[in-house]
Amino acid sequence: MAGFQRTISIQGPVEEVFDFATDLDHAALFLPGVTKVEMLTEGGLKAGARFRETRIMGGKERTAVIEVVEHDRPHVHAASSAMLGMKASYTFQFAREGLGTRVDMDAQVTGNFLWWLFLGAIARMMEKEDGAYLERLKDAVENWKR
Repeated sequence: MAGFQRTISIQGPVEEVFDFATDLDHAALFLPGVTKVEMLTEGGLKAGARFRETRIMGGKERTAVIEVVEHDRPHVHAASSAMLGMKASYTFQFAREGLGTRVDMDAQVTGNFLWWLFLGAIARMMEKEDGAYLERLKDAVENWKR
């Protein structure tokens, strides 16, 4: 297993930060490569829900089906995507911190034997694409409707 972690403090109540971060309509505000997000299941974000995310990566359009693994408002949101024996997982934990919210992000990639040698490189690619995710989320939340 390979991956990376990030932590940030965001001004605002934990419920508001959680709701903003998990609202798919806001994705393009803090994920600049995302061009489209569409729900594939009904009932909103909850464990088992799936959505399709389209983003520009390396100058090419890529699409992934993402499954919500855990959605416990306002504490935890986790999602993963699997393809060809490899799985990328992101877990976000939200906690009150003074008057604001602490957000911890844990990104992990796992794979079968064929992927094992490449997991470090794939984790570095994930970090390059999503390493600044929390900073962009912070900017979006703190500047939303102000």
